[in-house]
Amino acid sequence: MKKIPVPAACPKTPLNWLFIAIIASASGGCSLWDPLTEQSEPARITSLSAESTKSSPAKRLAKLSDSGKINPLPPEQVGYYMDVQYANLQQKLSRDDIDLSLQNSKITMIIPGTNTFDVNSTSVNKDAQSALTAIAGVLAEYDRTIVTVAGHTDNQGETDYNQGLSEQRALAIGEYLSQRGITPTRLVIQCFGQNRPIADNNIAKGRAENRRVELVIEPVVARQSSS
Repeated sequence: MKKIPVPAACPKTPLNWLFIAIIASASGGCSLWDPLTEQSEPARITSLSAESTKSSPAKRLAKLSDSGKINPLPPEQVGYYMDVQYANLQQKLSRDDIDLSLQNSKITMIIPGTNTFDVNSTSVNKDAQSALTAIAGVLAEYDRTIVTVAGHTDNQGETDYNQGLSEQRALAIGEYLSQRGITPTRLVIQCFGQNRPIADNNIAKGRAENRRVELVIEPVVARQSSS
């Protein structure tokens, strides 16, 4: 299967430079989260992506609780804060084909890849931009959270190609959000390729469901004193 070319005239944003770096080199001192081993591994990344792919969501949450970069939520306020944020997202996205759920103070959005990217493209299409802009607006208002952006594909084609495609699409969504005020500190980028299907890859409908980007919003919670 043909690899996705990187346009020669890409805008000079940090994440677009990442796409070039992915193809051109294997340097960089940060890591991507490996979906098979659940361990971090060296990644080919630069500036903004280094912030976004440095650790797993759990490690990022623990770090931000003490960093002073985000004002953590007192434990007793978490439920209400996430409930209100969820209600806002429901209202903003009521006309969009996005599966939205809230469980254990964690908001998950499943964004169909077919509605977000053209075939073999990593550029967010116009149909998806209004929904992503609305999501960014809510995330900016409720800024005491982290946002994990995870790319997924079906199992058609080469495994390496699918892994790269899921990575670049997750990064494209992360870039779109960052351009609308979501700081790199709050973004965690993950790429799972074909390894985490949610439907049957043996049928067309299932493959379409598996081609997706998932956004998971989690609260940064203040650590409770041990005394």
